[in-house]
Amino acid sequence: MRSPREIFLDRRFAEAAYEDCAVPIPKGQTISQPYIVARTLEAAAIAKSDRVLEIGAGSGYLAALAAKLGREVCAIERNEALVRQARSRLRHLGCRNVYLRQGDGTAGWPEGGEFDVTLVSAAGAQTPAVLKAQLAPSGRPASCSPTPA
Repeated sequence: MRSPREIFLDRRFAEAAYEDCAVPIPKGQTISQPYIVARTLEAAAIAKSDRVLEIGAGSGYLAALAAKLGREVCAIERNEALVRQARSRLRHLGCRNVYLRQGDGTAGWPEGGEFDVTLVSAAGAQTPAVLKAQLAPSGRPASCSPTPA
């Protein structure tokens, strides 16, 4: 599975794209280090038939990778500028199975029904009940942060 990480970064950080470290993106956020992204996707065990809900889409990098694994990705990012940038990058890559919106991820994707996998970046100590409710009975939560989803 390949998705060029450097296109999800500002040009000034492109040379750090494949270093195993978090890299800054706008609005005080970061793109997680490759090791963490890989572990998150491994824990999620996304199947081709899976619908994925991503909370905290940031640059769109994790959504792009999840889109290559699953059937559909619904991603939420709170910052409108990041949403615009991520949409542009995802279109450039031809990710037609990613739906990205600006909003509060703790509210979930109410009209989305159930999801097989929920990916959460920068998770808090408690998983919001609405996100638990949107996880299919056999669904799997995965987190990109030290706190479990």
